[in-house]
Amino acid sequence: MQIGLLWYDDDPQRTLEAKIGRAADRYREKYGRLPDTCYVHPQAMAAQVPLGGEIDGAAPGALQLTVPLSDSLPPEPRKGRASVAGVPGKGTLRVLSAPYILLHHFWLGENTGS
Repeated sequence: MQIGLLWYDDDPQRTLEAKIGRAADRYREKYGRLPDTCYVHPQAMAAQVPLGGEIDGAAPGALQLTVPLSDSLPPEPRKGRASVAGVPGKGTLRVLSAPYILLHHFWLGENTGS
């Protein structure tokens, strides 16, 4: 991912899914497409990974999340790719931990395959 949207949310009342969902809504509002990848600080994902799962800088942990999206814009499929949204109002993102992302920050974008 070369280009994306950096989102900050430190609200302790929101779940990880809700935070990423808000960021994905903003991405869709700004770019007219849904992101398919989100990078987060390893601590943000620690509570989401099953016991024994790995989260470290050398081998970032991966997690598939279905995040709620607002219904303000209809999901649009991207050229040459399947639609990210299987159900209106929901979208699936691949969430990866990365030590270079600051805590409470979310870097969303579309995976370019590089």
